[in-house]
Amino acid sequence: MNIKTLVVGIVRANCYLVWNDLACVLIDPGDDAERIETALQQLGKPLKAILLTHGHFDHVGAVKALKERYPQVPVMIDALDEELLLEPERVYKGMLSRIPDSLHLKADRLLSDGDEIDVNGMHFTVIATPGHTKGSVCYLYENAIFSGDTLFRGTCGRCDFYGGDSRAMHDSLAKLALLEGDRPVYPGHEGETSLDQERKYNRFMGSKQ
Repeated sequence: MNIKTLVVGIVRANCYLVWNDLACVLIDPGDDAERIETALQQLGKPLKAILLTHGHFDHVGAVKALKERYPQVPVMIDALDEELLLEPERVYKGMLSRIPDSLHLKADRLLSDGDEIDVNGMHFTVIATPGHTKGSVCYLYENAIFSGDTLFRGTCGRCDFYGGDSRAMHDSLAKLALLEGDRPVYPGHEGETSLDQERKYNRFMGSKQ
């Protein structure tokens, strides 16, 4: 399993490059499009898909610039977060004086729970995990979980933005806790963790501290 992490943007979000011998997939290109493109060029694998865990600016900010460079590459997001791409004002009204044009986006494929994504031999499964946003998802790839802003090391994503729901977050974390076995977890911010670690020590997953 080949994974490279780029920490991008003012809030230091994790953008992930996942690749095999044939192709590369980007997860959450939130900013620094030129740096991401440089990493892609150095990798030397064709970009075949952009997967978004949710629609917040720190996870989608480089998408428009990358689509201009790679117009054939599909952008995928859960259907319930499509509104955040089409109408980012829903989230940022009262927070930003001006909504950057880079945040007005259109997805090429809308996803739902259980969808399968096959990219040149790489197989991703969509796990709907609402709570941080209505359409937050995790991506299961081989044994790994790309958890976006649902599950972090020792904590979980906040639920006080537009579309957030603390009860839904509770249920989503319980859903992840029920996955079989231990798995590496690659979150939307900060460092990697593991599912067993979070089951044991993350109070938001309902376990003891």
